[in-house]
Amino acid sequence: MAKERRKHRRASLELPLDMRSPEGKHKSFTAKTINLSAGGFYCRVPFFIPMLTKLKISMVVPVRESAGKERDHVVACGGTVVRTVPEKAKPGTKSYEIGCFFTDLDSYDRLVIEEYLADKNIPAR
Repeated sequence: MAKERRKHRRASLELPLDMRSPEGKHKSFTAKTINLSAGGFYCRVPFFIPMLTKLKISMVVPVRESAGKERDHVVACGGTVVRTVPEKAKPGTKSYEIGCFFTDLDSYDRLVIEEYLADKNIPAR
């Protein structure tokens, strides 16, 4: 049995993402998470992105305020692709799945994600 290396529990959840490559290799594109944690996410993308590619990521996370109202909080950070499925570009493949690790997520944004997942009581995978 493989040892679990993740520091954060992940939850199955669709949350829209805006992403781009700071090196300009990939134009801006959107995706939706398949699962999310305070450490990163897994999503489906429309083209091949190799492992170790650095991305700029933006996503809106609903935040519940003390009065019970929700407001949108924009999380903007960097990420590094740590998994690509399939591992190599294949002609005719219309989508790929990537796992991305947050690289410069500040502590408040990490807390927002953790509280969002806890508030939604989304079961961890």
